[in-house]
Amino acid sequence: MQMRLVVDGFGKFIGKSGNLIVIREKEKGKVKREGKEKKYKKTKTKKVDPSELTQVIVSGRVSLSTDAIELLLKNAIDVVFINKRGDISGRLSHPLIGMANTRREQYLAYNDERSVFLSREFILAKLRNQMAVLSNLAKARKESKKDVARAIMYERSKIEEAIHMLAKVKGTRIEEVREEMLGIEGKASNHYWDAVKLIFPSEYRFYGRRGLDQKHSRYAQDIINAMLNYGYAILHSECIRAVELAGLDPYAGFLHCDRSGRTSLALDLIEEFRQQIVDKAVIKLISYKQIKHDECEFENFVCILKDKARKKLLKEVLERLEKKTQYAGRNITYSSIIHAQARRIAKFLRGKGKYEGFWQRW
Repeated sequence: MQMRLVVDGFGKFIGKSGNLIVIREKEKGKVKREGKEKKYKKTKTKKVDPSELTQVIVSGRVSLSTDAIELLLKNAIDVVFINKRGDISGRLSHPLIGMANTRREQYLAYNDERSVFLSREFILAKLRNQMAVLSNLAKARKESKKDVARAIMYERSKIEEAIHMLAKVKGTRIEEVREEMLGIEGKASNHYWDAVKLIFPSEYRFYGRRGLDQKHSRYAQDIINAMLNYGYAILHSECIRAVELAGLDPYAGFLHCDRSGRTSLALDLIEEFRQQIVDKAVIKLISYKQIKHDECEFENFVCILKDKARKKLLKEVLERLEKKTQYAGRNITYSSIIHAQARRIAKFLRGKGKYEGFWQRW
């Protein structure tokens, strides 16, 4: 089974030994011997066959040798760098050969009805998944916290109204209707986060999050937003890889506007998976207080996760990517579903199949 390799922290080194990837980590500590405390240093080494990897995620101050980079790229393994603020700061990938016909159709679709159809599907899937999350939250509280459950279901009803509004949006190209679509999505997302914040303890100081169309601070001001940003960066890296492997141009999206360096199509696809992969992970970690409200620090007024909290979040998000669920009559991982959806986008653009955004009832 292939896996993602996460190298996170300070003082780690990624190198090459023969045809293997080597990760070295220097450890410092103290130990008591004969009643005296002595300092020690040691190096931990881990070796991985590239055939076992799908991706390498680097976070923190990690050194990476050119030999290791060459070996990884030779095996079509991309390397993603995520900074402590939750941004993808860089990425190294093999020069994959995309399907010329797919990309031609992708660019042409931007100026016809296909762009409107796909954008609607991305948003519809997101809103339906938001409704599913809220249904679960309300159900879990229908006896113990009836007022909270009712409030959550009220916000859910507003998202359902937004779905009906979205179905009425008509246009021949996305430029004509993007603002209207994003306005509907933004209001629905406000209702979603207004509901979700009801379950978080007050000490976390989570006051919500905004929709795609609204101007807001790019960086987190509280630990929950810091967790969401970091989790979305992991998911974003998987979506970039999926659209590239499907022969698509990750920079040419539909719902998300073009911007220098912005992988718009990957951001379009991510909308279908935010709730299942990241939101549920954060809700679980906070609900069970596995990450405390003070496991963060501020740098230049930006909330940054401490190492321990970041590692817990990474573990939870990566486990969810490998969790299996039903899709097209099969029981497969969410990661596989992301790739399958990317391939379906490509087939739809080539006129070889239909497209439906991925969503779950519960």
